[in-house]
Amino acid sequence: MSLSRRILRQVLLVAGGASLLFGILFLGLYRDQLERERATTSEQVNRLLRVALENAMLKRDVPGLRDIVRQLGQQPGIAGVMILAPHGEVRFASADGRLGRVFPELTAATKPGVPVSRFVEGDGGGEVLRSINPVPNQLPCIGCHGPIDLHPVNGILVVDYDAGTIRQAAYRSAALFSAAGIAVLGLTLWSVWRLLRRRVIAPLGRLDATANALAAGNLSIRAPLGEADEMGRLATSFNHMAERLVEQIGRSEKQQQYLQQLLDGLPDGVRVIRQRDFRVLAANSAYCRQLGVSPEQVLGQACHRSSHARETPCAPTMVICPVHELRQDGQALKCRHHHRAADGRELPVEVHSVRLQHEGEALIVESIIDLSQAVRHSQEQRLSELGLLAAGIAHEIHNPLGSMRLAVDGLLRGLRNGQDDPKRLLGYLEMMSVEIDRCTGITQRLLLLSRLPQQIPQIVDLNRAVGDTVSLLDFDARSHGIVQHLDLDAAEPRVLADDSDLRMLVLNLVQNAHHAMPQGGELTVRTRGGESEALLEVIDSGCGIPDEALGRIFDPFYSRRADGEGGTGLGLTICKSIVERYGGRIDVVSREGTGTIFRVALPVAKVEA
Repeated sequence: MSLSRRILRQVLLVAGGASLLFGILFLGLYRDQLERERATTSEQVNRLLRVALENAMLKRDVPGLRDIVRQLGQQPGIAGVMILAPHGEVRFASADGRLGRVFPELTAATKPGVPVSRFVEGDGGGEVLRSINPVPNQLPCIGCHGPIDLHPVNGILVVDYDAGTIRQAAYRSAALFSAAGIAVLGLTLWSVWRLLRRRVIAPLGRLDATANALAAGNLSIRAPLGEADEMGRLATSFNHMAERLVEQIGRSEKQQQYLQQLLDGLPDGVRVIRQRDFRVLAANSAYCRQLGVSPEQVLGQACHRSSHARETPCAPTMVICPVHELRQDGQALKCRHHHRAADGRELPVEVHSVRLQHEGEALIVESIIDLSQAVRHSQEQRLSELGLLAAGIAHEIHNPLGSMRLAVDGLLRGLRNGQDDPKRLLGYLEMMSVEIDRCTGITQRLLLLSRLPQQIPQIVDLNRAVGDTVSLLDFDARSHGIVQHLDLDAAEPRVLADDSDLRMLVLNLVQNAHHAMPQGGELTVRTRGGESEALLEVIDSGCGIPDEALGRIFDPFYSRRADGEGGTGLGLTICKSIVERYGGRIDVVSREGTGTIFRVALPVAKVEA
């Protein structure tokens, strides 16, 4: 029901009820007033009648007394007249049928000289106003009626007035009053209704229409101000609220866009899942690229439908489900899944999940790493680092080949000239043999560095892996003004690892040291053996690492090279992965402007192993 109808109904109920109550109250009061006035009039008339009757009784004029009573009963508005004896017997009556009847109730409630008036039921069934007037005994009457103290009342004059005329007058007056009240009430209601519609209901209707339009998306609409009253101030407040709302919506949209841009800037897939119904609330572009879908195909979908192509949630006994496992805020979980892309291919991923609360909702935030891409990036990093060795290796091989070319040319000239000195030929051949061994050693070290890692760890000579790898970077070091020093433990420590992985570890650490010294410097690579661990240290005199970056250097894709070149940000990540794979640890100590020390500890390979 609308507000206008409710107000109208309420006003009608209140005004109608009040009018009815006042009408009933007025009718009762008016009737009592008429009764009192009629009773007073009847008492005055009764006094006159009583005087006339007393004179007739003193004169013992019984026929005259009977005639007075009969004539009085025929007067308009009088229903009947009776004169009763003190004990209640009717002696005279305007109607002969009442003669001889006894009314003891009239004598019981009378006192000499005290008249009484009340409404009673008449003989014909109608209501009458009965006026009862006790006639007191007087001195002239004691001769017939006896002493006054024994007979205080000579008789009782009873006059019945027709009550219909009284009620008709009361009803007529009540009807006139009600008609006037209804007219006044109608005029008042019409004025109030018009004022309400103009000043309250119509402005509220316009305000409601404005609010609906604003809720529908029309952010430019505003409420009309109207007059400077309460409704006008309400419209002004509403417009201020609308302005703040539009401002907050714009700010929220910008913040949402900013957060989405932050998510889209992350290289790994990210999605946010509402825990209570498995719905995906947010996802970045990397996640959509992983699955080959659009954001519209992800948002609002169940997580198991989005990434696993399942219509029902994953069974927690078969799959490690972060939504099922994480039950406390701040709790984290790492697991591996196989996501299904839009083209049907299975995608191996590593999922890092954490649970948090936002606006009373439990959310699961997942960071999804595409393992196939990680493998590809790792291989690209390996190939990139190997490519950087090409110039140095070409230089190292070019020198022996140049020496052998000179020796071959000398041998050919001697043979053509007939010179066959055995000592001279032997010198050329020995020199060529040394240079061939040198080239073979370079290619052997390169092959060991570039081969794929083995699945089973092997016993690796740490000194040899370090020396071979550092020697491959001699040309790169000399070209940048860097002096390399090898400090290898004479005990020749051996570790349980993979030879190729170990060489790649040394290569990445030494190349990082070269990058930290763009203006030249000194590099020391040291090995030390122990009972349980073998230690590898790479010490440079470069620019050092700032404190704010020291905690992030092992993060994937974080790159901050001192030479200004753009790196892949995977070198130190691969180093850490290699060290942890074989149960070791890697630490870094650095002071900005002084240099950096990378320290790698690997388990020593026991003879029994």
